[in-house]
Amino acid sequence: MIRLENDTLLVEIAEAGAELSRIYNKTTKLDYLWNADSKFWGRHAPVLFPTVGRLIDDTYYVDGEAFHLPQHGFARDRDFSVVELVQDRAVLELKADDKSKLVYPYNFRLAISYTLVDDQVRVEYQVENTDDKRIYFSIGAHPAFNVPLTEGTAFEDYYLDFGGKEKLDTLLLDGPYRSGKLKSLADKKAETLALNYPLFEGDALIFEGLNHNEIAIRSKKHPHFVKVRFPEFPFVGVWTAGPGTPFLCIEPWFGIADGVGSPVELRDKAAIEQLEPEAIFTAEYNIQIG
Repeated sequence: MIRLENDTLLVEIAEAGAELSRIYNKTTKLDYLWNADSKFWGRHAPVLFPTVGRLIDDTYYVDGEAFHLPQHGFARDRDFSVVELVQDRAVLELKADDKSKLVYPYNFRLAISYTLVDDQVRVEYQVENTDDKRIYFSIGAHPAFNVPLTEGTAFEDYYLDFGGKEKLDTLLLDGPYRSGKLKSLADKKAETLALNYPLFEGDALIFEGLNHNEIAIRSKKHPHFVKVRFPEFPFVGVWTAGPGTPFLCIEPWFGIADGVGSPVELRDKAAIEQLEPEAIFTAEYNIQIG
């Protein structure tokens, strides 16, 4: 387990999946990241790569050849190598190998950096094309936060703060796949959305193209919060596992689940990213706690 620390934060990261596993604030004396209790959901904050969401029949094609991946890809289940480690920063790396090429036929290098800055954890993704041809991929985050955060509060005492007025239309799912339909969660643009479990009866809320690109989890009963900022990410999911589940995920994505239908060529997948040989994709999001 990797341990990072500054004057405000104590953060732990597992080499398995390069997964954040703890975010503790020394000032508030609160743990903000979900503890991965398998009774509800046995992960903390998996990295989604090289796909986000579910593939039709867990299948995609590359030049007519079928490949198979589970939901959210394989990176979350692979061990990363630590390539940099100082007191308040770590960089972990995953490279293509014979095992990865059985399910994803490209050479790549995926580096994930975690940097502590005051009360924030800055997370950067870097995908490098080390192949001799164009590669296609998606990448996303899936951190889960404790809701309720403090004793004596309930899930319904919390709300989402979008940092400004947003058109709160969610992409609807048909099972794990996009249905092609939208549902409006508010009659007009809104800055906040009250949390309750019926919101998630159709699975995750999925927002596309938010203007402010941030979501905070706040409470009506105390001042503590979690804020996730995700500049340039085109999608963000908000998810909990069902009634009584004591966590909420805020998930910035470059990519999205397949739409209802048949498996497609990876290059034709909705919202897919592409990289030419030697090119590098970078994206950053950050988690602020208080």
